[in-house]
Amino acid sequence: MIVAHLPIALALLGLPPADVAVSPSRGDRPLSYQKTLGGLDRPSERTLDTIKRYAFETRFRRDPASVIAGLDQQVRANPEPDVVYALAELSWVESRRLERRHKPESIERLIDVLSYAHDYLFATELANARQPSDPRYRLACDLYNGALDRLLREALANGAKIGPDGEFSLKARGREQVFKVALKDSPWAAGDVNQIILASSFDVSGLPMMNYQYGLGVPLIAVRGPRKKPEGAERFYPPEMAFPLTAFIVPPSKLRDGPKGDEGRELTLELVDPLRTRTVGSPPMPIESDLTTPLAYMWSRTDLNRYRWTGLLRPGNAADRAGLMLIRPYEPGKIPVVMVHGLASSPLAWVAMVNDLLLDPRIQEHYQFMLYMYPTGIPIPIAAAGLRETLQQAEQTFRLDGGKPDPAYSKMVLLGHSMGGLLSHAMAADSDQKFWELNTYIPFPQIKGPPDVLEELQRYMFFTAQPFVERVVYLGVPHRGSDLSRGMVGRVSSNLISADDHVSGLLNRLVRENPEAFPKRFRRVPTSIETLDPESPYLKALLAMKPGANVTFHSIIGSERPEGKENTTDGVVHYRSSHVDGVKSELIVQSNHGVQTNPYAIMEVHRILLEHLGLNTQAVAPPPPPGRPGE
Repeated sequence: MIVAHLPIALALLGLPPADVAVSPSRGDRPLSYQKTLGGLDRPSERTLDTIKRYAFETRFRRDPASVIAGLDQQVRANPEPDVVYALAELSWVESRRLERRHKPESIERLIDVLSYAHDYLFATELANARQPSDPRYRLACDLYNGALDRLLREALANGAKIGPDGEFSLKARGREQVFKVALKDSPWAAGDVNQIILASSFDVSGLPMMNYQYGLGVPLIAVRGPRKKPEGAERFYPPEMAFPLTAFIVPPSKLRDGPKGDEGRELTLELVDPLRTRTVGSPPMPIESDLTTPLAYMWSRTDLNRYRWTGLLRPGNAADRAGLMLIRPYEPGKIPVVMVHGLASSPLAWVAMVNDLLLDPRIQEHYQFMLYMYPTGIPIPIAAAGLRETLQQAEQTFRLDGGKPDPAYSKMVLLGHSMGGLLSHAMAADSDQKFWELNTYIPFPQIKGPPDVLEELQRYMFFTAQPFVERVVYLGVPHRGSDLSRGMVGRVSSNLISADDHVSGLLNRLVRENPEAFPKRFRRVPTSIETLDPESPYLKALLAMKPGANVTFHSIIGSERPEGKENTTDGVVHYRSSHVDGVKSELIVQSNHGVQTNPYAIMEVHRILLEHLGLNTQAVAPPPPPGRPGE
């Protein structure tokens, strides 16, 4: 009966399951080149005008290949944008016509599309005549992207393994066209790319928006498979990672090479990291990129939805999974933003926010996101100690050459949702004796006992503001607890938690040598849910800790309905619990307890991150909540 109540209890706590997912594409994704080229099986009116201008109209009906050859001769002698574009379009149409019965010839035409479209966009010979306001400028991008997309699909369909430092080939007209593969400027190593997938092969659900940049190139998903024994920085990687790359080729120029100068030449497929390289070519053109689909692909393939339950109900079974997770290799000079999830949750809670924040190139350039995962059924002091030690280990691991700390690491921003905000608070405050005094009035240095026991208890009972934490953002944090924790919901959920009472076990080992300091037997240390009782001594001790002098704090608070500020609630945490004095900013948004997914809350986090860079920002102004019926 109790187990049957669990989904209801957690739903009332505002803890819906994460639903970020990918599925095979239905072919209706809003990709510019797919929409533009899907019906392009005959020349456009402007291309027909170019054909007429050179008196090729009659010949085109019976022999389109000879018209392409004739226009090619014209453009080599006298480069004109109209003719170069017409050749790109005609080569595409001809490739479509040849695709089923003459595959090698179709491949050859696709390579021609790349060359003509690239010339139209970048050739210096056309610089003075090319007009970016011409609609064909965007169409040339679509032709380039569509041709490259089809070449990649053909290679993957043929079983080609596309990866850095490797090569693959396609049968073109009378030859094998070889494509070398090179990974451009990126923190990823060539060995990190174990599989390449076209991002357009998937549809994404569960995220409110796509982080898609239109430009030149074909967005990809690069997959890094699991490693048997990760070491060093790889200890902070999830088992399987997926990240965005964009395919790009600089083809031979049709204007500068001889008529057969491009045949047999190796082409290099560049794998571009869109978070490092945002433009290609000269004049610069944005790289086409899809940051959302790789993110969704990565997290949809994890077992984190199962982990969130194991971490709550059987935290001992999930302890080995706890730790900091990077979504990219550590990049010195970028400020870490560490996201700490709440009760019965997982890093999946942050995917929507990460996706939105990465829309801003300034965020891409200056920040890197890290996700802390922990079993949420363990007592808060143990969870906070785990976060502290993981951050300290990361600081040591990511030091610069010569062992010097990375200055950017010392500007860390912590984002804590719900219970994760309590853990974040412990990273930015000094506990003094406040946790310890819940057990005895005798100062800790006077306690006798086995050194290993004393050392471990010191880990759980004493906290200081970590020197690398500069800013903390609270999102729906129950600083003074939640009434739900001591009601039916809290009792049902807490009774289901099965965990060793490790802290009490340690304390009981000290009773014999310190009879005047402790009772004969310690009561069980409260579970995470019990700690959220408004009368919890641990919660009161945590709130009473002195904030670090060099730390800036912010609060983002949810409100489900119009109420006076003191009475408003997100359905789980009242304003009077979420509000703390001394924060630099406090924003109330219309939201349930899942405030970290609220668009205005994400806008506020974005503003805070820009403020952290020293940029001028304007306060986020959410719209007023709708009135009650009849108002």
